[in-house]
Amino acid sequence: MAHILVVDDDESFRLYLITLLRQAGHTVLEASNGETGLELFASHPVELIITDIFMPKMDGIDLLAALHAHRPNVKVIAISGGYKAMNSRLTLEMAKSFGAMDIITKPFQAGTVLQKVTRALQSSDVEPTKE
Repeated sequence: MAHILVVDDDESFRLYLITLLRQAGHTVLEASNGETGLELFASHPVELIITDIFMPKMDGIDLLAALHAHRPNVKVIAISGGYKAMNSRLTLEMAKSFGAMDIITKPFQAGTVLQKVTRALQSSDVEPTKE
């Protein structure tokens, strides 16, 4: 299975997503903010990054820009939602323009996440992030 990096400041959501991905057989790294996520990306080969958009220190849009500056073909799924539902949807659409290959709106079904992860990993549009 794949090596996936999950970046989200919401610890309970991050742990839920990590558990879901590990149960599906993936190896998962985690970061609670964009800065740490970028550091992990630079030091660990991953095939997919799943990142929240609204985070402290470095938000998901800035993380996307930094990831794509380092490796333009990185596979990223952006996630957001909750209390700013309308703004989240617009921001997720903006994330696509910064290189996110797919988006997920919270709340979501576990099956939806796994389906989008599988589709992203099978996509030949971009290369894995291995150096």
